[in-house]
Amino acid sequence: MASKPETHTRIVRMKRLERGVLDYLLREAGEQDPRPNAGFFKDPKNVLLVAYTDGQLSGFLWAHILDSPHTPDPKVLLYSIDVLGPFRRRGIATRLIRYLKEIARTCGCRGMFVPTSKSNLAAVALYQTTGGIAKNDDDVVFVYEQEALST
Repeated sequence: MASKPETHTRIVRMKRLERGVLDYLLREAGEQDPRPNAGFFKDPKNVLLVAYTDGQLSGFLWAHILDSPHTPDPKVLLYSIDVLGPFRRRGIATRLIRYLKEIARTCGCRGMFVPTSKSNLAAVALYQTTGGIAKNDDDVVFVYEQEALST
């Protein structure tokens, strides 16, 4: 049996809009109409991590550091993580989460959280193996689409 070739993955926090990079990642992740938001990078509480494996774009994660009205210690909301097809199952998502945990510690965060669905078995396994805990079975995520914002 042939062994997998050795790979090197580098994680970078993108601090300014690099349109070509972001367009490519969003298209590869399945976004139908990617329109990068340059304003995202103006807020230091927004986090976009990009993975390069053997010099190729291989994945990304975006998150937000949330302040709380009842404690001075913020939390991190991991909003989205995606590893591009040919790079899956190489530990890239785990590396992205480790880097985000490092940012959380540096920023004095008291924790991180991420919504997902139980049917997303790959995500559930990833979050469990990186230290995430499903606190209860009754969490539900409600989404308010644009139409609902006007009612």
